[in-house]
Amino acid sequence: MLVVIEGPMGAGKTTLTRLLSAHFQATACYEDPGRNPFLADLYSTQRHALATELQFLLQRRAQWQQLSADLCFSDHGPDKDLLFIQQTLHPLEQELYLQLRQDLLPHPPPIDLLICLDAPLPVLRERICRRGDYWDAAMDLNYLAQIQKRYELWFAEYQGPCLDLRHRNLDFVGQEKDGIILTELVGKTLQAMGQTI
Repeated sequence: MLVVIEGPMGAGKTTLTRLLSAHFQATACYEDPGRNPFLADLYSTQRHALATELQFLLQRRAQWQQLSADLCFSDHGPDKDLLFIQQTLHPLEQELYLQLRQDLLPHPPPIDLLICLDAPLPVLRERICRRGDYWDAAMDLNYLAQIQKRYELWFAEYQGPCLDLRHRNLDFVGQEKDGIILTELVGKTLQAMGQTI
């Protein structure tokens, strides 16, 4: 069972993935932006967008091919790239990317449960700065705002099982009690879906 945690950068996806995978003794799947040598340049100069997206595609392909049938929490979903390429690639590059994606990853795994995260833009920016990753240092606030808007539209159109935490005001990063509330909420949701935990 694949539980995907999605939202804009700084929303808490990786932190929540760690929390839930540890609590439920489940597999965790993490995106690894530090292994993408093009990302910092994309954020600072908007160059190497296609190379950035292809590098992430290769990472995800390896991850999804190794995915087991057990409960897995992931801080990114199989379709995350489809959202980002709308922001980063020109239409002709998008067309090329989608052709390569079809060849490299013809059958992405289905999402069994989507957990939606977000936070006010200043909070997202503050969290990004606090974690101190070099590739994020040059990220433009306007770029982050545009990505946040794309997520908002994507969440609104999403049709699968979904746990929307965007307006719950839970600080699972800084407040242990909120983390407990959240794990109980996710546990009840999984049980309602027939998942043994």
